Amino acid sequence: MKPTYYFKKLKELSKRYARAQQVPLHKARDTVAEVLGFSHWNDVTKAQRAGWTLTKEQISAVERLLVEALPGDEAGGPRLGSFIEDSVFETDVQQGTIEGHEYSISASMGDVHMHGTGWHLYVPEAPSGEPRLEISKQIVHEAPVYEAAFQQEALDIAIKRAEQVRAGIASDWPRRSTKPDKDGLVRHPLNGAVSEKWFCLHCDTSITGEQIARGLWHCPRCDASPLDIFESPWWLEEHDTQPKPFVDKEKQGRPELVVDIADTRLKLELDAEKVTLLMRSALVEDASNVSERLGALFADIFVDDDNDVCITFDEYLWPEGKEPISALAVAAQLGINVDQELCLRELPFAWPGLDEHTKSTVEYTEMMLKAYASQRAHKDVE
Repeated sequence: MKPTYYFKKLKELSKRYARAQQVPLHKARDTVAEVLGFSHWNDVTKAQRAGWTLTKEQISAVERLLVEALPGDEAGGPRLGSFIEDSVFETDVQQGTIEGHEYSISASMGDVHMHGTGWHLYVPEAPSGEPRLEISKQIVHEAPVYEAAFQQEALDIAIKRAEQVRAGIASDWPRRSTKPDKDGLVRHPLNGAVSEKWFCLHCDTSITGEQIARGLWHCPRCDASPLDIFESPWWLEEHDTQPKPFVDKEKQGRPELVVDIADTRLKLELDAEKVTLLMRSALVEDASNVSERLGALFADIFVDDDNDVCITFDEYLWPEGKEPISALAVAAQLGINVDQELCLRELPFAWPGLDEHTKSTVEYTEMMLKAYASQRAHKDVE
């Protein structure tokens, strides 16, 4: 391998580290130089011109510096490819313990989720987003997560993972997306637009290039995502209130952890949609042939404010006097009343009597097509 290859690789890694850490390139290169045993980057370039060559071990040491700033895969190895492509639904679930209690931590859509027995800690992707800890009410007096020290340790782990996720995203973005130029111009990481001032679609805030780059392209006021940041407030009319500039002192860093004690047990909340779904499923179960099955699917099911039900059957599809036994049993379990009616409606297919002779929809379809074909003796069935 040519010596110049390793030096080019070194410069590539230092650029990627600068984007990941959102620091000037010269600072990133000085950090790399220290890893190699030099005081600053100029000494590295002088040594390289004098004939000094990098080794694989030294390149690996610089790679480890970058790996520590970026998320790893399940085996703990480096992830040096396109982080944005890999992190939409990240499969990297890591396990660990706090004071002997197990937890799992993962990232999805840039947000970090940490789970333990009876608790869930959420840290949003936005650097100024509010971290929240939900503790199950049922175990609140037993869970160690209820203790402040435990909460702080869990939060430190989750925030470190969030910083790794941010670094991974930033390392894949153009350099000008995380570092404004001397005029304050920055490049939008998704649409490529360049501007010194940006606007949030959600809260009509105007944001400087430095502010939006520092916040990883989330609105510093409302935490809206980069998808909602634009170089002009094109959605506003002349008579609308103009965007309000964001002042740095309004919001700095992440807010304190918010702890919610919640009853996380699953609750059945019946509404018209759920009652209708159960009743129709029961009607299908009551059907003994294709005709009745179509009748169950075709029936009108009305649910009132008290969840009582009125079922209107078509008299050609549902036999008069046939009791929907399963549907009535389901209603009894739910504690609701059922009324039944018959009516005549325009049917989807002719000859409803055909479907009374089979339980097979395939066989019924074949009989129906033949019946339609017999009406068109001189034309093919369409």
